[in-house]
Amino acid sequence: MEINRKTVLALLAVLAVVGSGVAAAATYGMNPEAEQHPETKFVEDELTVESHDRSNMDWLEYEDDNGEITEVEGHVNGTDSGAEVAYRADRIDAEEFDQFPRTSGEENNSVTWLNAENWTTSGSAASVKEADGETGEGVQAVEIDTDGSLTAGDSEHVAYEEPSITSDAEKRYLQLVMNVDDLESGAELSVQVRDGDGDYVEAEVNSSRDATASDVIANETASGVVYQEQLGQLDVDGSGDGSLDAVEEVRVVTEDGDATATVIGLNVEKKSRWDLGEERVLDTSTDDGDDYTDETVYERPEGGEIEATDLSGMGEAFTDATVNKLRYLNIEYRMQDDPDAATIEFPETNNYPNYANLLDVSFRQTIPTAYDLTHGDIELKTEQPFLSERYTQIRYAEGVGDTDTEDISEDDWIDLSGELGDQNRTITADSTVQTDTTYVVEYEVKLLEDQYSALQPVQSGGGFWGSSGGGGGGPFASMYNWVAGGIAGLLTMVGLKSRGS
Repeated sequence: MEINRKTVLALLAVLAVVGSGVAAAATYGMNPEAEQHPETKFVEDELTVESHDRSNMDWLEYEDDNGEITEVEGHVNGTDSGAEVAYRADRIDAEEFDQFPRTSGEENNSVTWLNAENWTTSGSAASVKEADGETGEGVQAVEIDTDGSLTAGDSEHVAYEEPSITSDAEKRYLQLVMNVDDLESGAELSVQVRDGDGDYVEAEVNSSRDATASDVIANETASGVVYQEQLGQLDVDGSGDGSLDAVEEVRVVTEDGDATATVIGLNVEKKSRWDLGEERVLDTSTDDGDDYTDETVYERPEGGEIEATDLSGMGEAFTDATVNKLRYLNIEYRMQDDPDAATIEFPETNNYPNYANLLDVSFRQTIPTAYDLTHGDIELKTEQPFLSERYTQIRYAEGVGDTDTEDISEDDWIDLSGELGDQNRTITADSTVQTDTTYVVEYEVKLLEDQYSALQPVQSGGGFWGSSGGGGGGPFASMYNWVAGGIAGLLTMVGLKSRGS
Protein backbone atom coordinates (compact mmCIF):
# COMPACT_ATOMS: atom_id res chain seq x y z
CA MET A 1 0.00 0.00 0.00
CA GLU A 2 1.59 3.29 -1.07
CA ILE A 3 0.75 6.45 0.85
CA ASN A 4 2.55 9.49 -0.40
CA ARG A 5 3.90 12.41 1.61
CA LYS A 6 1.10 14.76 0.48
CA THR A 7 -1.55 12.40 1.85
CA VAL A 8 0.16 12.23 5.24
CA LEU A 9 0.44 16.03 5.38
CA ALA A 10 -3.24 16.39 4.50
CA LEU A 11 -4.24 14.00 7.26
CA LEU A 12 -2.07 15.89 9.73
CA ALA A 13 -3.83 19.11 8.69
CA VAL A 14 -7.21 17.52 9.42
CA LEU A 15 -5.96 16.46 12.84
CA ALA A 16 -4.79 20.01 13.55
CA VAL A 17 -8.18 21.50 12.61
CA VAL A 18 -10.14 19.00 14.72
CA GLY A 19 -7.68 19.46 17.57
CA SER A 20 -8.19 23.20 17.52
CA GLY A 21 -11.95 22.61 17.77
CA VAL A 22 -11.42 20.56 20.91
CA ALA A 23 -9.24 23.23 22.45
CA ALA A 24 -11.76 25.96 21.64
CA ALA A 25 -14.73 24.15 23.19
CA ALA A 26 -15.30 25.92 26.51
CA THR A 27 -16.07 23.65 29.43
CA TYR A 28 -17.42 24.50 32.85
CA GLY A 29 -14.98 23.73 35.63
CA MET A 30 -17.48 22.35 38.15
CA ASN A 31 -20.38 19.94 38.26
CA PRO A 32 -23.45 22.23 38.38
CA GLU A 33 -25.63 19.30 39.47
CA ALA A 34 -23.63 18.69 42.64
CA GLU A 35 -25.60 19.22 45.85
CA GLN A 36 -23.18 21.86 47.09
CA HIS A 37 -22.58 23.63 43.80
CA PRO A 38 -22.27 27.33 44.83
CA GLU A 39 -24.83 28.83 42.46
CA THR A 40 -23.90 32.41 41.60
CA LYS A 41 -26.08 34.28 39.13
CA PHE A 42 -27.62 37.52 37.96
CA VAL A 43 -31.42 37.24 38.14
CA GLU A 44 -33.60 39.37 35.85
CA ASP A 45 -37.38 39.41 36.12
CA GLU A 46 -37.93 39.97 32.38
CA LEU A 47 -35.95 40.53 29.21
CA THR A 48 -37.69 41.88 26.10
CA VAL A 49 -36.32 41.25 22.61
CA GLU A 50 -37.59 43.95 20.27
CA SER A 51 -37.96 41.70 17.25
CA HIS A 52 -37.72 37.90 17.13
CA ASP A 53 -37.68 36.54 13.56
CA ARG A 54 -38.68 32.89 13.78
CA SER A 55 -37.17 32.14 10.36
CA ASN A 56 -33.59 32.86 11.46
CA MET A 57 -33.49 33.29 15.23
CA ASP A 58 -33.26 30.68 17.97
CA TRP A 59 -34.01 30.82 21.69
CA LEU A 60 -32.66 33.96 23.43
CA GLU A 61 -31.23 35.38 20.20
CA TYR A 62 -31.46 39.01 19.16
CA GLU A 63 -29.93 41.40 16.62
CA ASP A 64 -27.05 43.31 18.15
CA ASP A 65 -26.14 46.89 17.28
CA ASN A 66 -23.85 45.66 14.47
CA GLY A 67 -26.71 43.79 12.82
CA GLU A 68 -25.41 40.38 13.87
CA ILE A 69 -27.59 37.68 15.38
CA THR A 70 -26.31 37.18 18.94
CA GLU A 71 -27.33 34.85 21.74
CA VAL A 72 -27.89 35.96 25.31
CA GLU A 73 -25.77 33.66 27.45
CA GLY A 74 -28.41 32.94 30.04
CA HIS A 75 -31.07 30.53 31.21
CA VAL A 76 -34.83 31.14 31.17
CA ASN A 77 -36.16 30.01 34.54
CA GLY A 78 -39.79 30.86 33.78
CA THR A 79 -42.79 31.18 36.09
CA ASP A 80 -44.52 28.77 38.44
CA SER A 81 -46.90 27.86 35.61
CA GLY A 82 -44.02 26.81 33.36
CA ALA A 83 -44.40 29.82 31.07
CA GLU A 84 -41.07 31.12 29.77
CA VAL A 85 -42.11 33.64 27.10
CA ALA A 86 -44.92 36.16 26.69
CA TYR A 87 -46.16 37.88 23.52
CA ARG A 88 -49.20 39.66 22.13
CA ALA A 89 -51.05 38.66 18.99
CA ASP A 90 -51.24 42.23 17.69
CA ARG A 91 -47.42 42.43 17.65
CA ILE A 92 -46.96 39.47 15.31
CA ASP A 93 -45.80 40.25 11.77
CA ALA A 94 -47.20 37.37 9.72
CA GLU A 95 -48.25 37.12 6.09
CA GLU A 96 -51.18 35.00 7.20
CA PHE A 97 -52.82 38.07 8.73
CA ASP A 98 -52.43 40.10 5.54
CA GLN A 99 -53.47 37.89 2.63
CA PHE A 100 -57.19 38.39 2.34
CA PRO A 101 -58.68 38.09 -0.11
CA ARG A 102 -56.58 35.82 -2.30
CA THR A 103 -57.21 36.64 -5.93
CA SER A 104 -56.30 34.17 -8.64
CA GLY A 105 -53.50 35.47 -10.87
CA GLU A 106 -52.94 38.51 -8.67
CA GLU A 107 -49.32 39.64 -8.38
CA ASN A 108 -48.07 40.20 -4.80
CA ASN A 109 -51.64 39.95 -3.49
CA SER A 110 -52.08 43.71 -3.86
CA VAL A 111 -55.87 43.49 -3.57
CA THR A 112 -55.91 43.49 0.21
CA TRP A 113 -58.00 44.73 3.08
CA LEU A 114 -54.86 46.51 4.35
CA ASN A 115 -55.17 49.14 1.63
CA ALA A 116 -57.34 51.87 3.17
CA GLU A 117 -58.39 53.02 -0.30
CA ASN A 118 -60.19 49.71 -0.81
CA TRP A 119 -62.68 50.57 1.95
CA THR A 120 -65.75 52.74 1.52
CA THR A 121 -67.52 54.81 4.18
CA SER A 122 -71.22 55.39 4.75
CA GLY A 123 -70.76 58.99 5.88
CA SER A 124 -68.30 61.58 7.06
CA ALA A 125 -68.15 60.42 10.70
CA ALA A 126 -66.37 57.12 10.02
CA SER A 127 -62.91 56.70 8.52
CA VAL A 128 -60.28 54.09 7.68
CA LYS A 129 -56.56 54.78 7.63
CA GLU A 130 -53.46 52.64 7.41
CA ALA A 131 -51.65 52.10 10.71
CA ASP A 132 -48.60 50.13 9.66
CA GLY A 133 -45.96 49.66 12.34
CA GLU A 134 -47.99 51.07 15.20
CA THR A 135 -48.16 47.79 17.13
CA GLY A 136 -44.78 46.43 16.06
CA GLU A 137 -42.10 46.70 13.40
CA GLY A 138 -43.36 45.35 10.09
CA VAL A 139 -46.89 44.78 11.36
CA GLN A 140 -49.49 46.06 8.89
CA ALA A 141 -52.86 47.29 10.12
CA VAL A 142 -55.75 49.62 9.49
CA GLU A 143 -57.42 51.89 12.03
CA ILE A 144 -61.20 52.24 11.92
CA ASP A 145 -62.44 55.32 13.74
CA THR A 146 -65.32 57.68 14.25
CA ASP A 147 -64.87 61.39 14.74
CA GLY A 148 -66.52 61.85 18.14
CA SER A 149 -69.91 62.95 16.83
CA LEU A 150 -71.92 59.73 17.25
CA THR A 151 -74.55 59.59 19.98
CA ALA A 152 -77.33 57.18 20.94
CA GLY A 153 -79.30 56.19 17.84
CA ASP A 154 -76.51 57.15 15.40
CA SER A 155 -74.80 54.60 13.17
CA GLU A 156 -71.92 54.71 10.68
CA HIS A 157 -70.00 51.98 8.91
CA VAL A 158 -67.03 51.26 6.71
CA ALA A 159 -67.14 48.48 4.15
CA TYR A 160 -64.67 46.24 2.34
CA GLU A 161 -66.36 44.90 -0.78
CA GLU A 162 -63.57 42.96 -2.49
CA PRO A 163 -64.28 39.36 -1.34
CA SER A 164 -66.30 37.14 -3.65
CA ILE A 165 -66.83 33.75 -2.01
CA THR A 166 -69.75 31.85 -3.49
CA SER A 167 -69.25 28.35 -2.07
CA ASP A 168 -69.27 26.86 1.44
CA ALA A 169 -69.88 30.23 3.06
CA GLU A 170 -71.10 28.64 6.30
CA LYS A 171 -67.81 26.68 6.63
CA ARG A 172 -65.63 29.79 6.56
CA TYR A 173 -64.33 31.50 9.69
CA LEU A 174 -64.50 35.15 10.62
CA GLN A 175 -60.97 35.68 11.88
CA LEU A 176 -59.78 38.84 13.60
CA VAL A 177 -56.72 40.07 15.44
CA MET A 178 -57.41 43.57 16.65
CA ASN A 179 -57.04 46.20 19.35
CA VAL A 180 -60.11 47.86 20.79
CA ASP A 181 -58.50 51.23 21.35
CA ASP A 182 -61.55 53.20 22.46
CA LEU A 183 -65.14 52.29 23.27
CA GLU A 184 -67.45 55.05 24.46
CA SER A 185 -69.94 54.15 27.14
CA GLY A 186 -73.02 52.62 25.46
CA ALA A 187 -71.30 52.34 22.08
CA GLU A 188 -71.17 49.14 20.07
CA LEU A 189 -68.79 48.12 17.29
CA SER A 190 -69.74 45.12 15.17
CA VAL A 191 -68.05 43.25 12.32
CA GLN A 192 -70.54 41.97 9.75
CA VAL A 193 -70.00 39.40 7.01
CA ARG A 194 -72.61 40.02 4.32
CA ASP A 195 -73.85 38.29 1.18
CA GLY A 196 -75.23 40.01 -1.91
CA ASP A 197 -78.94 40.00 -1.09
CA GLY A 198 -78.89 41.68 2.34
CA ASP A 199 -78.23 38.79 4.73
CA TYR A 200 -75.37 38.96 7.24
CA VAL A 201 -73.87 37.47 10.37
CA GLU A 202 -72.03 39.56 12.92
CA ALA A 203 -69.81 39.58 15.99
CA GLU A 204 -69.63 42.59 18.25
CA VAL A 205 -67.63 44.59 20.74
CA ASN A 206 -70.12 45.49 23.43
CA SER A 207 -69.45 46.35 27.06
CA SER A 208 -72.81 44.95 28.18
CA ARG A 209 -72.23 41.46 26.72
CA ASP A 210 -70.55 38.33 28.11
CA ALA A 211 -67.13 38.05 26.48
CA THR A 212 -67.43 34.25 26.25
CA ALA A 213 -70.45 34.40 23.93
CA SER A 214 -69.76 33.06 20.45
CA ASP A 215 -70.80 36.34 18.79
CA VAL A 216 -68.75 38.62 21.09
CA ILE A 217 -65.28 39.78 20.04
CA ALA A 218 -64.60 41.67 23.27
CA ASN A 219 -66.51 43.61 25.91
CA GLU A 220 -63.91 46.24 26.81
CA THR A 221 -60.92 48.06 25.42
CA ALA A 222 -57.99 45.69 25.00
CA SER A 223 -54.89 45.05 22.89
CA GLY A 224 -54.18 41.69 21.28
CA VAL A 225 -57.80 40.57 20.94
CA VAL A 226 -58.26 37.36 18.93
CA TYR A 227 -61.62 36.23 17.55
CA GLN A 228 -62.37 33.23 15.33
CA GLU A 229 -65.84 31.83 14.75
CA GLN A 230 -67.31 29.75 11.96
CA LEU A 231 -69.86 31.75 10.00
CA GLY A 232 -72.39 28.92 10.09
CA GLN A 233 -72.45 29.09 13.90
CA LEU A 234 -73.62 32.73 13.93
CA ASP A 235 -77.24 33.84 13.63
CA VAL A 236 -78.26 35.23 10.24
CA ASP A 237 -79.89 38.68 10.18
CA GLY A 238 -80.78 41.06 7.39
CA SER A 239 -83.27 41.52 4.58
CA GLY A 240 -82.44 38.65 2.22
CA ASP A 241 -83.60 35.05 1.98
CA GLY A 242 -82.53 34.22 5.53
CA SER A 243 -79.36 32.31 4.68
CA LEU A 244 -75.76 33.39 4.20
CA ASP A 245 -75.02 31.79 0.86
CA ALA A 246 -72.00 33.90 -0.12
CA VAL A 247 -69.46 36.40 1.23
CA GLU A 248 -69.50 39.65 -0.71
CA GLU A 249 -68.68 42.29 1.92
CA VAL A 250 -67.09 42.83 5.31
CA ARG A 251 -68.61 45.76 7.15
CA VAL A 252 -67.53 47.39 10.42
CA VAL A 253 -70.44 49.20 12.05
CA THR A 254 -70.21 51.72 14.90
CA GLU A 255 -73.44 52.77 16.63
CA ASP A 256 -74.78 54.55 19.73
CA GLY A 257 -71.45 56.25 20.37
CA ASP A 258 -67.88 56.44 19.17
CA ALA A 259 -65.28 53.68 18.94
CA THR A 260 -61.79 53.14 17.57
CA ALA A 261 -60.29 49.80 16.56
CA THR A 262 -56.99 48.81 15.00
CA VAL A 263 -57.27 45.66 12.91
CA ILE A 264 -54.08 43.63 12.44
CA GLY A 265 -55.47 40.37 11.09
CA LEU A 266 -58.62 39.79 9.01
CA ASN A 267 -59.85 36.81 7.02
CA VAL A 268 -63.22 35.28 6.08
CA GLU A 269 -61.96 32.76 3.51
CA LYS A 270 -60.30 30.08 5.61
CA LYS A 271 -62.02 26.91 6.81
CA SER A 272 -59.63 26.51 9.73
CA ARG A 273 -58.44 28.66 12.61
CA TRP A 274 -55.11 30.25 13.42
CA ASP A 275 -53.14 28.56 16.21
CA LEU A 276 -51.56 31.42 18.15
CA GLY A 277 -49.61 29.37 20.66
CA GLU A 278 -50.05 27.03 23.62
CA GLU A 279 -50.64 29.05 26.75
CA ARG A 280 -49.92 27.69 30.21
CA VAL A 281 -53.18 27.75 32.17
CA LEU A 282 -54.48 26.24 35.39
CA ASP A 283 -55.75 22.70 34.94
CA THR A 284 -59.25 22.82 36.40
CA SER A 285 -59.70 19.04 35.98
CA THR A 286 -57.62 18.40 39.12
CA ASP A 287 -58.13 19.39 42.74
CA ASP A 288 -54.52 20.34 43.38
CA GLY A 289 -55.01 23.98 42.49
CA ASP A 290 -51.48 24.39 41.18
CA ASP A 291 -51.37 22.07 38.16
CA TYR A 292 -50.96 23.69 34.76
CA THR A 293 -51.58 22.53 31.24
CA ASP A 294 -51.15 23.83 27.68
CA GLU A 295 -54.20 25.34 25.99
CA THR A 296 -54.12 26.33 22.33
CA VAL A 297 -55.03 29.98 21.84
CA TYR A 298 -57.80 30.34 19.25
CA GLU A 299 -59.69 33.23 20.84
CA ARG A 300 -58.73 35.91 23.33
CA PRO A 301 -61.50 38.44 24.08
CA GLU A 302 -59.54 39.92 26.99
CA GLY A 303 -56.44 40.51 24.83
CA GLY A 304 -53.14 40.82 26.62
CA GLU A 305 -50.07 38.63 26.52
CA ILE A 306 -50.04 34.94 25.74
CA GLU A 307 -47.74 33.19 28.23
CA ALA A 308 -46.27 29.98 26.82
CA THR A 309 -43.39 27.61 27.40
CA ASP A 310 -41.99 28.51 23.98
CA LEU A 311 -43.13 29.47 20.47
CA SER A 312 -43.36 25.94 19.08
CA GLY A 313 -47.09 25.79 19.80
CA MET A 314 -47.81 28.42 17.16
CA GLY A 315 -49.34 26.94 14.02
CA GLU A 316 -47.62 26.32 10.72
CA ALA A 317 -48.88 29.66 9.39
CA PHE A 318 -46.51 31.42 11.80
CA THR A 319 -43.33 29.43 11.14
CA ASP A 320 -41.67 32.45 9.52
CA ALA A 321 -43.47 35.12 11.54
CA THR A 322 -41.70 37.87 13.43
CA VAL A 323 -42.78 38.30 17.05
CA ASN A 324 -42.24 41.85 18.23
CA LYS A 325 -41.49 42.59 21.88
CA LEU A 326 -41.01 38.95 22.81
CA ARG A 327 -40.66 38.85 26.58
CA TYR A 328 -38.60 36.18 28.32
CA LEU A 329 -39.69 35.53 31.90
CA ASN A 330 -37.22 35.25 34.78
CA ILE A 331 -33.75 35.11 33.19
CA GLU A 332 -30.74 33.79 35.06
CA TYR A 333 -27.18 34.55 33.96
CA ARG A 334 -25.42 31.67 35.71
CA MET A 335 -21.77 30.69 35.78
CA GLN A 336 -22.49 27.47 33.88
CA ASP A 337 -24.26 29.44 31.13
CA ASP A 338 -21.03 31.30 30.30
CA PRO A 339 -18.11 29.01 31.21
CA ASP A 340 -15.57 31.48 29.79
CA ALA A 341 -16.65 34.00 32.45
CA ALA A 342 -15.87 31.72 35.39
CA THR A 343 -12.39 30.80 36.63
CA ILE A 344 -12.61 27.72 38.87
CA GLU A 345 -9.70 26.07 40.64
CA PHE A 346 -9.25 23.42 43.34
CA PRO A 347 -5.88 24.22 44.96
CA GLU A 348 -4.41 22.11 47.75
CA THR A 349 -5.12 23.22 51.32
CA ASN A 350 -1.62 23.56 52.77
CA ASN A 351 -2.86 25.76 55.60
CA TYR A 352 -5.96 23.71 56.34
CA PRO A 353 -4.85 20.11 57.01
CA ASN A 354 -8.36 18.86 57.85
CA TYR A 355 -9.68 19.62 54.37
CA ALA A 356 -9.03 17.98 51.02
CA ASN A 357 -8.87 21.05 48.80
CA LEU A 358 -10.02 24.62 48.43
CA LEU A 359 -12.56 25.84 45.92
CA ASP A 360 -11.51 29.15 44.36
CA VAL A 361 -14.13 30.84 42.13
CA SER A 362 -13.91 34.09 40.20
CA PHE A 363 -16.96 35.02 38.12
CA ARG A 364 -16.80 38.06 35.82
CA GLN A 365 -19.97 39.15 34.06
CA THR A 366 -21.42 42.07 32.12
CA ILE A 367 -25.13 42.03 31.29
CA PRO A 368 -25.27 43.00 27.58
CA THR A 369 -27.10 46.01 26.23
CA ALA A 370 -28.41 46.65 22.72
CA TYR A 371 -31.08 48.71 21.01
CA ASP A 372 -33.09 45.51 20.56
CA LEU A 373 -32.94 44.53 24.25
CA THR A 374 -35.03 45.99 27.06
CA HIS A 375 -33.98 44.87 30.51
CA GLY A 376 -36.06 44.53 33.63
CA ASP A 377 -34.89 44.53 37.24
CA ILE A 378 -31.65 42.62 37.84
CA GLU A 379 -30.14 41.31 41.08
CA LEU A 380 -26.84 39.61 41.85
CA LYS A 381 -27.37 36.52 44.01
CA THR A 382 -25.17 33.75 45.34
CA GLU A 383 -26.15 30.63 47.22
CA GLN A 384 -24.41 29.58 50.45
CA PRO A 385 -24.27 25.76 50.26
CA PHE A 386 -21.52 25.51 52.89
CA LEU A 387 -21.31 26.34 56.58
CA SER A 388 -20.23 29.93 57.19
CA GLU A 389 -16.91 28.93 58.75
CA ARG A 390 -15.91 27.16 55.54
CA TYR A 391 -15.59 30.46 53.67
CA THR A 392 -12.19 32.09 53.79
CA GLN A 393 -13.39 34.84 51.46
CA ILE A 394 -16.56 36.02 49.70
CA ARG A 395 -16.75 39.42 48.00
CA TYR A 396 -17.70 41.28 44.82
CA ALA A 397 -16.67 44.40 42.89
CA GLU A 398 -18.77 46.57 40.57
CA GLY A 399 -17.82 48.69 37.57
CA VAL A 400 -14.29 47.32 37.19
CA GLY A 401 -14.26 47.50 33.39
CA ASP A 402 -11.35 45.65 31.79
CA THR A 403 -9.19 45.70 34.93
CA ASP A 404 -7.71 42.26 35.57
CA THR A 405 -9.20 40.68 38.66
CA GLU A 406 -5.85 40.54 40.46
CA ASP A 407 -5.39 44.28 39.81
CA ILE A 408 -8.71 45.39 41.30
CA SER A 409 -8.06 47.76 44.19
CA GLU A 410 -8.86 46.46 47.66
CA ASP A 411 -11.01 49.55 48.13
CA ASP A 412 -13.26 48.45 45.26
CA TRP A 413 -14.15 45.09 46.79
CA ILE A 414 -17.34 44.75 48.84
CA ASP A 415 -17.03 42.11 51.54
CA LEU A 416 -20.01 39.74 51.82
CA SER A 417 -18.80 37.68 54.74
CA GLY A 418 -21.19 39.56 57.01
CA GLU A 419 -24.08 38.27 54.85
CA LEU A 420 -23.24 34.63 55.53
CA GLY A 421 -25.74 32.81 57.72
CA ASP A 422 -27.28 29.38 57.90
CA GLN A 423 -26.31 26.87 55.26
CA ASN A 424 -28.34 27.11 52.00
CA ARG A 425 -28.97 30.80 52.50
CA THR A 426 -29.47 32.96 49.40
CA ILE A 427 -27.35 36.10 49.54
CA THR A 428 -28.46 39.12 47.53
CA ALA A 429 -25.18 40.90 46.90
CA ASP A 430 -26.65 43.71 44.78
CA SER A 431 -30.35 44.39 44.22
CA THR A 432 -29.83 47.13 41.63
CA VAL A 433 -27.47 45.61 39.06
CA GLN A 434 -26.74 47.92 36.13
CA THR A 435 -26.43 46.68 32.56
CA ASP A 436 -23.26 47.23 30.56
CA THR A 437 -21.31 47.27 33.85
CA THR A 438 -18.69 44.67 34.73
CA TYR A 439 -19.07 42.78 38.00
CA VAL A 440 -16.65 40.32 39.57
CA VAL A 441 -17.56 37.86 42.32
CA GLU A 442 -14.87 35.97 44.23
CA TYR A 443 -15.03 33.36 46.96
CA GLU A 444 -12.87 30.68 48.48
CA VAL A 445 -14.22 27.69 50.39
CA LYS A 446 -12.62 24.78 52.28
CA LEU A 447 -13.84 21.42 50.93
CA LEU A 448 -14.13 17.98 52.46
CA GLU A 449 -13.06 15.02 50.34
CA ASP A 450 -16.59 14.02 49.25
CA GLN A 451 -17.43 17.63 48.37
CA TYR A 452 -14.25 17.98 46.35
CA SER A 453 -15.09 14.79 44.44
CA ALA A 454 -18.73 15.76 43.84
CA LEU A 455 -17.80 19.20 42.47
CA GLN A 456 -15.39 17.87 39.88
CA PRO A 457 -16.34 18.59 36.24
CA VAL A 458 -18.55 15.97 34.62
CA GLN A 459 -16.56 13.75 32.28
CA SER A 460 -17.63 12.32 28.95
CA GLY A 461 -20.27 9.63 29.10
CA GLY A 462 -18.88 7.92 26.00
CA GLY A 463 -20.01 7.86 22.43
CA PHE A 464 -19.86 10.64 19.90
CA TRP A 465 -22.32 12.85 21.77
CA GLY A 466 -21.48 11.51 25.21
CA SER A 467 -20.03 14.58 26.90
CA SER A 468 -22.14 16.49 29.37
CA GLY A 469 -19.61 19.23 30.04
CA GLY A 470 -16.41 19.88 31.90
CA GLY A 471 -13.45 18.02 30.54
CA GLY A 472 -15.10 15.51 28.23
CA GLY A 473 -14.81 17.72 25.17
CA GLY A 474 -18.10 16.53 23.66
CA PRO A 475 -18.33 15.45 20.00
CA PHE A 476 -15.17 17.32 19.10
CA ALA A 477 -13.14 15.24 21.55
CA SER A 478 -14.66 12.02 20.21
CA MET A 479 -13.98 13.12 16.66
CA TYR A 480 -10.45 14.10 17.61
CA ASN A 481 -9.75 10.71 19.15
CA TRP A 482 -11.24 8.91 16.16
CA VAL A 483 -9.30 10.94 13.61
CA ALA A 484 -6.11 10.83 15.68
CA GLY A 485 -6.35 7.06 16.03
CA GLY A 486 -6.89 6.62 12.33
CA ILE A 487 -4.01 8.87 11.43
CA ALA A 488 -1.75 7.14 13.94
CA GLY A 489 -2.55 3.84 12.28
CA LEU A 490 -1.81 5.25 8.86
CA LEU A 491 1.47 6.75 10.04
CA THR A 492 2.45 3.36 11.46
CA MET A 493 1.73 1.80 8.09
CA VAL A 494 3.76 4.51 6.38
CA GLY A 495 6.64 3.89 8.76
CA LEU A 496 6.58 0.16 8.13
CA LYS A 497 6.43 0.70 4.40
CA SER A 498 9.35 3.12 4.62
CA ARG A 499 11.51 0.68 6.55
CA GLY A 500 10.70 -2.12 4.16
CA SER A 501 11.44 -0.20 0.99
